[in-house]
Formats: sequence, structure tokens, C-alpha cells
Amino acid sequence: MSKQYPLELPYQPAYTDADFLHATCNRAARDLLDAWETWPNYASCIWGAQGAGKTHLAHIWAGRAGAKVISLSGLSALDLSQPKIFKFVLDLGPEQLSANQETKLFHLLNFSRETKGALLVVSREAPAHWVVRLPDLASRLRALQVAELCPPDDGLFAAVLAKQLADRQLIVDKATINYLTLRAERSFVMASELAARLDRAALARRSGITIPLARYVLEEVETEQAR
Repeated sequence: MSKQYPLELPYQPAYTDADFLHATCNRAARDLLDAWETWPNYASCIWGAQGAGKTHLAHIWAGRAGAKVISLSGLSALDLSQPKIFKFVLDLGPEQLSANQETKLFHLLNFSRETKGALLVVSREAPAHWVVRLPDLASRLRALQVAELCPPDDGLFAAVLAKQLADRQLIVDKATINYLTLRAERSFVMASELAARLDRAALARRSGITIPLARYVLEEVETEQAR
């Protein structure tokens, strides 16, 4: 039988409240967003490693608060000439702020406070650790109320892996999930990587996701990491 080469098709993760996995490691961030109407200076930040659920949680909050989600490119294009009440999520991802973006963020933080709006910043690092050129912005960032989304425990890793697979329309039995949980590095990035590789491997072999396939994929990942 000839091997089927899988197409790299995008999948749409679910960002609903019902799909968010509540756990001890994200409780501080959830509590912070629940109390958004009492944020000091009308701004706050949630931060954590890639895949920790920051963007998911931010979208949930945006829906509740009626906020608009913008990226760095959206920040650059934002017109701040007319102060008004607003609510924004600024999802920074791994990018570095340019000098112009630093100025825009500084003004955005000021407008949030002056208009009693709400600004949620999402980042992979705590804002107090960002390297910024603008001293006034550095001062504003250090004053932000923050909450970290911490690394997952075994239970959350298993749940995240199962959700990543479900987002790809893949249903995997509990034994296979447990097999991977006991052997894989416990991180959100690893859960995402395993889900993507299992998806491709199952499609290439025209098979379901079983423990033998999980073993093959995990060994493949570990071999690449050891190089």
C-alpha cells in the first residue's frame, strides 16, 4: 500500500468558556480576570509559557467584558487621538516591541486609566522583565497587577493533550493518553507538538491513534530533541 502524504490543514481551536480547562496552575489568572472591574489603573497582565492557555483565557474575558482583541500590528494601527472608554486585549505573543509600539502601549495604558476602561495584556514573560527603552513605560509595566499561568501537572497535561486532539477532530482512548502522560515532558508545548504529530502520523498510515503509534511518535520527538 502506498503511503498517503498528509496535507497540512489548519485547525480552529475552541476558545469558549466551556472548553477552558480549570486547574490549580491557572487559578490565579482566572481570579484576576474575574475581578477585572477592580483592577488598579484599569489594566492587568496574564503571562506564561507558550500553550499555557493565555490566549484562550483572554478571549473568554474579552467576550464577557465586551473587549476587542488586538495584536502588535493592531496596536500600531490604533488611533488614540480621541480618548474614550474602551476595553482591549493586547496579545503580544513572542514579539519584541518597537520604539513606536512602546509609545503606543504607554499611551494605551494611560488612556485606560484616564477613561476607566480595561486593558488586558497577554505575554510570555512577566512585564516587569520586559526589555523596554521608554522609562515611563517600564514604570507603568512594573505597576501592573499580574498573574502567571504555571506549567501543568499530570492531570492537566492529559486533559490538554486530549483537548488538542479533540480540536483536530481526533478521539483517543484513555489508555493512550495515559501512556503519553507518563512518558512525555510535561509542558503545554509538548502537548501541542504531540497532538500535531499524532494527527499527521494517523493520517499518513490511515489508522487510528493507538499506543504503538503514540510510542513511535514520542520516540521520534525524543530522538529529534537529543540531536
